[in-house]
Amino acid sequence: MYIKQYSASKLRSINLVTLFPSKYVNIIVGNNNAGKTSLIEGIYYCSALKSFKAVPTETLIQNKENSFKILLKVVKCGDNLDIYTEKTLSSPKTVKVNDKRVTAKTLLLALPCIALSFGVENIIIQASEQRRGVLDWGSFHVEPNHLTNFKNYTKSLKQRNSLLKKSNTTNIDYWTNEVLKHGLLVHEERNKYFIDLNKEFINYTGKLTGFDKSAYDDIKNTTISYYKGWDKGLGLNEALANNLNKDMAIKHTSVGPHRGDLLFGVNGVDLKHVSSMSTQIIISLLLVLSQAEVFHVKHGFRPVILIDDLFFGIDDKNLKLVINLLVGSKAQCFITAPDLYKEKIKSLGRKPDEVKMYEFINGEIQEGI
Repeated sequence: MYIKQYSASKLRSINLVTLFPSKYVNIIVGNNNAGKTSLIEGIYYCSALKSFKAVPTETLIQNKENSFKILLKVVKCGDNLDIYTEKTLSSPKTVKVNDKRVTAKTLLLALPCIALSFGVENIIIQASEQRRGVLDWGSFHVEPNHLTNFKNYTKSLKQRNSLLKKSNTTNIDYWTNEVLKHGLLVHEERNKYFIDLNKEFINYTGKLTGFDKSAYDDIKNTTISYYKGWDKGLGLNEALANNLNKDMAIKHTSVGPHRGDLLFGVNGVDLKHVSSMSTQIIISLLLVLSQAEVFHVKHGFRPVILIDDLFFGIDDKNLKLVINLLVGSKAQCFITAPDLYKEKIKSLGRKPDEVKMYEFINGEIQEGI
């Protein structure tokens, strides 16, 4: 699957743009606030109807304008899809696939996108919510009912927490059972997905010997484990019962899938305490590529990958590795980077059909290599 044409108007600082991206790696460079992030936010919006950043949708509309419009022409398993979205200040979102209105869930399945924002942080050091998002994205695309189960769990958890906050135990058993029922479904789906994700991650770390046999030992020795959100030796029913008094005291539910996480370690030590930023970024990228490969095994095509500020903290040696990994993934990728990376990426000598560069100059986007 790939986007063959991307058109947008009144999308933040982007007045009007039409691109014909590479099937593989697309790198958008430019100064701060040039429109790089907005460009990939537009793609993500056509999948999830929101930005991958924690901002209101209305902020995507250009200042002093009433709406933005985005059209993606997508090739998916030999079929052509026209995905059109429009958001105005005063009316509901317009969402169409091949001129037919569709639901948000249908849109997620029509254009699966993995989106991450790095910058000064990466998925290793971000809040656990971001890593749970990796599990839930993957679980949904393996089993779409995961979204319903997750929503039911979130609703039940909210009700239980409301009672705990008020020190009201009248219906606590009922909502505890609801948390248990839906929580187990969420956990089971996450756990099944993690097994496949970990397998692909191990495959990717093993491939690093092909780039440099003596280097990247810390990356090759990195392991991921899945923390389900309660003690390993207990069932969720026991964990909820054992922690009821504590939950009453702190006025919220302290165990369950909402506390789940992906834990990264190297030689038995928490990775974030012993690794460089460059290592953390490469491992974060390997996790994303592993997600894409699990998806490919399940569906026969790869999702679109969107990464904001991927190269932040990457040195020249590792920049080459990152580009090689992106091209080798065979997924269509859109990556933003500061202007200073333009010449460095050009010097790698990749073919234009493998790596296409776009540059924002004076508010206009131009195609480079």
